Amino acid sequence: MIRIWLSREGPPIREQLSAQLLLGILSGQLAGGARLPSVREFARRLKIHRNTVSAVYQDLEERGWLEMRAGSGVFVASGRAERLGGVDSFVRLWVEQARLQGYGPEELRAALDRITDSRDLHERVVVDPDPELARIIAAELEEAIGEAVPFSGLDERPRAALLLVSEGNAGAVAARWPDARLKRFHLKSVPELVAGIQRPPFPVLIGLVSRSPSILQWARTLLSALGFPPDQVLLRNPEEADWHEGLRACAIVAADVVAARAFPADGPRPRVFRVVAQDSLEALRGVVPD
Repeated sequence: MIRIWLSREGPPIREQLSAQLLLGILSGQLAGGARLPSVREFARRLKIHRNTVSAVYQDLEERGWLEMRAGSGVFVASGRAERLGGVDSFVRLWVEQARLQGYGPEELRAALDRITDSRDLHERVVVDPDPELARIIAAELEEAIGEAVPFSGLDERPRAALLLVSEGNAGAVAARWPDARLKRFHLKSVPELVAGIQRPPFPVLIGLVSRSPSILQWARTLLSALGFPPDQVLLRNPEEADWHEGLRACAIVAADVVAARAFPADGPRPRVFRVVAQDSLEALRGVVPD
């Protein structure tokens, strides 16, 4: 049995006792199946009224933390804390500790808002006017550093100390959020993007798959500049129905790193292309904690 401290000057005795018993359960000090003192014994030990102990036991039983067994006594419910698990356990533990110190619900909400609104100096987010392009850039960065990187469009300012933006969009981001700290990077140049792509001497179909409107527009422009007629180019968005139809007939199917994951196992294997310049990936490693 855990030790209980009660203060006549703090919150109501009932709340203090309830909070400490729940803390004992959540922390594992009171394991599932553990027997608690009877109402009479507990009241005598703590020098409080039996009705107070009885009310606490009934409340915790209704909430699923205790079990009242006729003829046997009061027991900690087996598996309740284990089933709760995860972040809920930490939050409940924090709430009960705060209540024990006399803090009310509004004070707890205000404190939680302040904590969750704080900016981690190491936190960074890829930002682009095209959210799908931001997703692709973040995926490429994740491949390079082995760590997930959040991404965002421009609709709402991300909660981050550092915004990763392409050189071409840095001005738009800076104008929208003048006080934001930016880290700029370069996308691949046109020669880098079209390297190795040559128009065959005979007509062939080329398929390109991406969720990014920016990439699909670039592909249409670049392939046209390379001499591919529009009727030889299939541009597909995995968000659309039947997007993979016709791709099997293509001599070449290319996809960005995110769209490539959408291909069915029995479908064509795409050539994965990347849009972030290699030197920028190397530079961005320095702003992402290992």
